[in-house]
Amino acid sequence: MCGIAVILGVERARIAPAIGAMVSSLRHRGPDDEGVLIAPTGRDEAGPCIALGHRRLSILDLSPLGRQPMVHPITGDSIVFNGEIYNFKELRGRLEKRGIHLRGHSDTEVLLHALVEWGTDCLADLAGMYAFAFYQRARNRMLIARDPLGIKPLYVGERGGTLVLASEVRSIIRSGLIEPTPDRRGVATLLAYGSVQEPFTYFEGVRAFPSGYCQWVEIEPNGSWRRLPERHFWRFPALDRTITEDQACVRLDQELTRSVREHLVADVPVGVFLSSGIDSTVMALLASRESPRVKTFTIGFSDEPDLSETEMARRSAGTLAVEHHDRNVTGADALAWTREWIRSLDQPSFDGLNTYIVSRTVREAGIVVAISGLGGDELFGGYAPFVDVPRAHKYATLASWSPGPLRRFVLAAASLAQPHSLRQKLRDMEKAGTDLARLYLMRRRANGDAALDALGFNAEALGLDPSFQDPAVVNTARENWGDPIATVSRLESRFIMKNMLLRDTDATSMQHSLEIRVPFLDRRVVDYAYSIPGSVRLPDGVANKHLLRRIYGPQLRPEIMARSKRGFTLPIRRWMAQSLRGPCEEALSQLKHSGLVRREAVDDTWSYFLNDPEDRVWSHAFLLCVLGEYGLTCGEWAKTGAAAGGARSSPARVER
Repeated sequence: MCGIAVILGVERARIAPAIGAMVSSLRHRGPDDEGVLIAPTGRDEAGPCIALGHRRLSILDLSPLGRQPMVHPITGDSIVFNGEIYNFKELRGRLEKRGIHLRGHSDTEVLLHALVEWGTDCLADLAGMYAFAFYQRARNRMLIARDPLGIKPLYVGERGGTLVLASEVRSIIRSGLIEPTPDRRGVATLLAYGSVQEPFTYFEGVRAFPSGYCQWVEIEPNGSWRRLPERHFWRFPALDRTITEDQACVRLDQELTRSVREHLVADVPVGVFLSSGIDSTVMALLASRESPRVKTFTIGFSDEPDLSETEMARRSAGTLAVEHHDRNVTGADALAWTREWIRSLDQPSFDGLNTYIVSRTVREAGIVVAISGLGGDELFGGYAPFVDVPRAHKYATLASWSPGPLRRFVLAAASLAQPHSLRQKLRDMEKAGTDLARLYLMRRRANGDAALDALGFNAEALGLDPSFQDPAVVNTARENWGDPIATVSRLESRFIMKNMLLRDTDATSMQHSLEIRVPFLDRRVVDYAYSIPGSVRLPDGVANKHLLRRIYGPQLRPEIMARSKRGFTLPIRRWMAQSLRGPCEEALSQLKHSGLVRREAVDDTWSYFLNDPEDRVWSHAFLLCVLGEYGLTCGEWAKTGAAAGGARSSPARVER
């Protein structure tokens, strides 16, 4: 697990300090080593170059043989790679049968040789989480790729004839080569969903590279370049309606067992996040089968016992006979870390604070790799939208014959007793009609159309879909599977999981140099799980992760199975009205003067929150606070960029 940076189309004198600044900004992602490779794209050594930069968190092959940028000993091709290839041993065996000698035992070396031997065909064989840039020296071209579900981030910045790639948005800004101008479309999607929606970022000219795609960039000797069309190398599988529940249980157990076994491979200490929920307990169960010395970790609040899961997790660990560690956090610690988290954000988000605190605590215990149960809800049906959205789709279909005014009158009458925010969401969902994808997106919105309009954002004026998404992304997601549950599963993975859960997990954990692995999202697991029809996944129409319960329920404690879904909860609303009130109001003042939103709407939201901190409006107010604080942080990034003299030399630099 690492951080990567690439610059293309800049002469050597400017590219060296820019790549140095980018690599320095990624230090938290890789504190163990760093390297830079700079190569001319033509005959002029001082002319336009390509620069590859890397920060290393040593996980596999801790020796210098795992150092990056890694150069092929024969072809001179080079790679910078972030992530893990879990089936690298299998691929290594195939390479060795072809007579290829590998010097070390890292997955990076395997990937480099696989790309040289098989080109983009090898992408279909990779099981892992990754983002990489591969420079093919002889043909003077670069391949970039990102894993199927977007577990690892990859951002692309363009300005004029300059191309900049990195694992983090802040790294691109700190190059000094891209202007840090806010993108109102990115901000609008943030306010709509609580996190910026791909392909947008907070900045104009910086986009997220799509997951499951690869792309060649052809480079001319004069430094100009051309991006060829992006190409899919992975798609969601077709539904297999012949799969029975018994078949699904046997196959899923096999695939998950293999996935956890491979995810435990590391040359550094590995731990498992253990809560009181099914997903993490299943991960701990499978890990304990493969490694009797596995360690589990649970975070609890010593002064907020009602928010802690430590006792139930401790009992589960005892049943599994694993070495368990409780890490207690005081409210004062969590409060201080909340401010740290906001200042450390790569992109603004409502989510991620929980992972930030857990990651910090576990890393301080000496763990470098942690196993997470992320993905279980999306694959097996653990969220309310698995029930709500199919039901809304059914009702919308039945009511489609009636006039719009009548539908709206009935909806308004039926929702009179509901909170204001829920009534607004129901009105927005009514606008979606029978469009299942749009119904889902409206259900998942953090702010409705009225709230966004008050803040100064209109989807049509910004060129966005009415659901405040990129129209091309919505059209791609609008697949007619004829299976609402299976469709919601895919939509959860495309939007909330990728744009919030995975992105925030990566950014917040790597802020503490901790690698989080997600065995539920191994490509071989998801290829099978996504092919299971909804009638098998949730036969009773209840979002209870039926298949996981049936496979592993007999091996788990009954109280785990009986427990309703509960997350790791922080008393943020309480802090906002008390300890964090001063910093929150400073951030809101910054936001009001930024020109991004209407000032009156910010004041109204904050006043509404102060009058009733327990109302759901607290989350809207918190999101505005995060956005305001992020604006202050962005200004600091720009000042420390290469253009402002923020670069420094890289001791592990390799040049040719």
